[in-house]
Amino acid sequence: MVDRRVEVVARLKALEDAAAPLVTFLQNANAVQELRADKQYNLQMLNDRYQIGPDQIEALYQYANFQFECGNYSGAADYLYQYRALCTNSERSLSALWGKLAAEILMQNWDIALEELNHLKEIIDSKSFSSPLNQVQSRIWLMHWSLFIFFNHDNGRTQIIDLFNQDKEEVDELCRTLEEKEDSSCTASDQFSCITI
Repeated sequence: MVDRRVEVVARLKALEDAAAPLVTFLQNANAVQELRADKQYNLQMLNDRYQIGPDQIEALYQYANFQFECGNYSGAADYLYQYRALCTNSERSLSALWGKLAAEILMQNWDIALEELNHLKEIIDSKSFSSPLNQVQSRIWLMHWSLFIFFNHDNGRTQIIDLFNQDKEEVDELCRTLEEKEDSSCTASDQFSCITI
């Protein structure tokens, strides 16, 4: 147990050091005001004025993820929010949004979690996925996570009905896909792998 603690503390220290220039920048309100909606401008400005590059931005994601794993959901949510403002990789940005949603749910910030859920829904509805099955899978995960919010939010009962009625066709499509893949020679793990493609 002591060895594991030493390992975790060493990893925390390494991630803190890697993300430190960007975290320091983000804690400076005057410096943060220099950021704009244009991500390319921000990346260039951070590099030119503060010597913060893609490695420090990626380190912020890793640091936020570690904060989440350690139960510091507030820190993780803040860092993931900031990371998304700087990230140019759409897949990584989407992953950060899922993480922020989970953090807000775990902190029971239902209003903010609902905003993140709606943002995720917009992205899932508009994003081109590599396959329709991946998009359906994302929608089903969204429905799963929405249960935590809707069962605890003041307007949740109404909103859950709306969401599930909108996504009924997606669930039907997933069921049809599973039925098509199913045959007597498929094992349960084969059927699971067709869902997680």
